[in-house]
Amino acid sequence: MTKFLSTTALVFAGTAAFADQAPVTPTPAVTLSGEIETVIAEGLNDKWGATTSFGFDGALTNGAATGSMEFVVDSDNDLTLDGWSMGTNVAGVAMSFGDQGNIWFDTESGATIEEPTMAAESLSIGAGGATVALAFTDIGTDVTDIANVQGAYTLNVGIANVTTAGDYNLDSKEWVVGGRADTAGMLDGVRLGGAATYGSASENIAFEADATVMGLTAYLAGDQDDLAQNIGGSYTYDLSGIDLKGAVDYDIDAETYAPSVTATFAF
Repeated sequence: MTKFLSTTALVFAGTAAFADQAPVTPTPAVTLSGEIETVIAEGLNDKWGATTSFGFDGALTNGAATGSMEFVVDSDNDLTLDGWSMGTNVAGVAMSFGDQGNIWFDTESGATIEEPTMAAESLSIGAGGATVALAFTDIGTDVTDIANVQGAYTLNVGIANVTTAGDYNLDSKEWVVGGRADTAGMLDGVRLGGAATYGSASENIAFEADATVMGLTAYLAGDQDDLAQNIGGSYTYDLSGIDLKGAVDYDIDAETYAPSVTATFAF
């Protein structure tokens, strides 16, 4: 009985000692983030349809390894893996492999800007604002068959962020170069941006200019032959953590509108 009482007293004493200490929150080994997006746009026969996509990004807490998966749900509610990647960071160099798209700069409409595509799988290496990607024609058949090579470099120049990019297709020997500049901060509440590309196959200089103020964006797209081909705009509103975006594009030559509504939730 004395032995039992002594043991019980030691247990309560130890419990009280731990209770006086602040609780320790364990650091998760993996951090996970993601995004769910639904786009409603006018399709065939003047009918409106919705396309939902979602993706996940994971990384080890120490940043040594990363991974991502992107899915798309079509009109038949079929789930399709639309992209994936796995990578690592070593001594300031980020490497990733997978079906991860290209490394081109973003535009508002992309109506006239040339944006080269990448093959299904590619290897990307980036460091210090520069990124190079090698796209494989068919990695299941020949890992040495490179379809195209892309490179991009982003630099802060005064009040602007400038990105230059280039693509070379090893099969067709054709190439595309381009660049985009955005004001790094708000100039009297207005953010300005512009992009331009030139392709050896098209022999065409295309451009796009945009301006954003208080969530409202307007843009103009054209090329060397027709300076005004597409105009449009969008407005983004944060509704309790969900980004709602309404947009419309007007094709001046075809005299057609392309409206859309996008809802995005990130976590």
